[in-house]
Amino acid sequence: MRPKLLRPRLPNHPKDALVPALAVLAGVLWLAGLRQVTPAELGGLGLITALSPVLLAAYPVLAAAVVAELVRRRPRPRVLASCTVLGVLLVYGLQPSSEQTARLTVSWLHTGFARYIAENGQPLQGYDARFSWPGFFSLIAFLTRASNAPDATPLLQWAPAVIAGIAVLGVRVLAVAVLGAGRAGWLATWIFLLAEWTEQDYFSPQAATYLIMLAALALVARYLVRPGLAYGGKSRPGRGAPPPNLVRQRLVAHGLLLLFALALAPTHQLTPFLLAGLLLVMALTGRLWAGWLPWLVLVPALVWFTLGAKDFWQGQLSMVIGDFGQVSSSVDQGITGRFTGDAGRTAILFLRVCLTGTVGALALGGWWSRRRRGLRSVPLVLLALAPLGLAALQSYGGEVFVRCYLFALPFAAILGGCCLDALLSRPSGPGAMRAASRVRPRFRGAGPVAAAIVLAALGLGTITARGGGDAYLSYTRADVAAVADAYRLAAPGQTISVLSADATPIGFDRIGVVNQPAVERTCPGYVRAATCVLDAAPDYLVVTPSQENYGRIYYGLSAGWTDRLVSDLLYSGNYQVVFDQGGARLLARADRGQP
Repeated sequence: MRPKLLRPRLPNHPKDALVPALAVLAGVLWLAGLRQVTPAELGGLGLITALSPVLLAAYPVLAAAVVAELVRRRPRPRVLASCTVLGVLLVYGLQPSSEQTARLTVSWLHTGFARYIAENGQPLQGYDARFSWPGFFSLIAFLTRASNAPDATPLLQWAPAVIAGIAVLGVRVLAVAVLGAGRAGWLATWIFLLAEWTEQDYFSPQAATYLIMLAALALVARYLVRPGLAYGGKSRPGRGAPPPNLVRQRLVAHGLLLLFALALAPTHQLTPFLLAGLLLVMALTGRLWAGWLPWLVLVPALVWFTLGAKDFWQGQLSMVIGDFGQVSSSVDQGITGRFTGDAGRTAILFLRVCLTGTVGALALGGWWSRRRRGLRSVPLVLLALAPLGLAALQSYGGEVFVRCYLFALPFAAILGGCCLDALLSRPSGPGAMRAASRVRPRFRGAGPVAAAIVLAALGLGTITARGGGDAYLSYTRADVAAVADAYRLAAPGQTISVLSADATPIGFDRIGVVNQPAVERTCPGYVRAATCVLDAAPDYLVVTPSQENYGRIYYGLSAGWTDRLVSDLLYSGNYQVVFDQGGARLLARADRGQP
């Protein structure tokens, strides 16, 4: 038996501790500056105005730590992975850590949908279009029943951080499958982590299906693509050899892709069609080995839409296809129509446009840097541009360009990673893609400084953009308690009204049992709001500080407009206050009774 050779352990260099020290410093700064924030103290700029400069300093420090590690001759994967976990916490854990409860009305509403299925065993037909794709809600209903929990509201607050963390992991796996395990893949991961401002990672079917889509793309890029998506030469559709892996691995990949397709079809109306479109782009550019794979994803989605979602499209097919080809309508609803509100909100919207443009510029720079090295990037460019086709199909309630950006971001980040990689080292020649993983440190050059500035700017911009609506999209425990008290008091068939459905944690209970309308629908701009309420005569009315902020930011109402509304309703003698805590009030009709 051969004696085992022991390699001499080299002494640690003092610089080895620099990156861990910077990462620890970033975490300490973030914790030292963290404090609880309430919506009442926020304005149109949202959360950023309530954050400590000490906390904000954590993001440039962490960006510097990541770049300092990447310019080492041999970057340490464990250190980079630890920094990435810390980055997810600092970016996506900021709002859960600084706010009392979960944000966004729609996340509370989704728990109500799941609760209805758990209690009744089936979706509520004719109530909401999302019930026609009940996969996510059925899964949550099963989990809550299995755990003997009343509902899924305990999951809401930290759901964005968990979902975003899994998405970052998915992009990391995809980037490794496309670019390899070198530095460009890490940079792509960090661009995605620091530029995902869309807030689409809340408790929702689209967030769950987005994770499934990333898993499917990573699986395809790893096992079912030949040549690779970053391959710089020409490739014709249907002419390539099988991928360099075992037949068994390809069969398992096909089986998993089929499972993903079956999970996507009854869960979200958009994601499976987008995934099929991305696979089609891979097939048309000669990268996808099996050209029939797009149909493997598309057919289950079409079958479900035809049969499972029949209650949705029967009688309202015009609503489904009415926006087809109407790009101008999508632009009006998705861009022009969203620039409303006060100066603070307009600044946040402009910042989101700037962040999108920055990612686009990085992607363009990645394409150019690869082109200078003689490498083609047609598949990556087309995959980043393909989601823009959604704007020609559906306006998606004005959120179409937000969804386009979200779906394009993984591939735009991969190209952006190539751009930043070129700043740190400049490999050349036909084997440049392999050379990209070999690091030539340039501490004295401007490249690392520029890369750190870009990452820090993306991080600070993203936390500002994500918290831009927190004056009316974040809630207190008192807000939730006011709504819960209304659910407790209301009899079946009665009405619980709110001033704005977008600024109240409504919908997490009594779905289909009590009516839950918003005054804003019948009273645009809250002109003569007291008269609107008295005419509608709801049995209960919830008034919260977040609704106060909503009226001020969106419609320019003066401070204290909700107090004046409550005073007018009390003066009329038709309403009385039955709950008053922390600024949240519940008004009940004085003559309320059983309907």
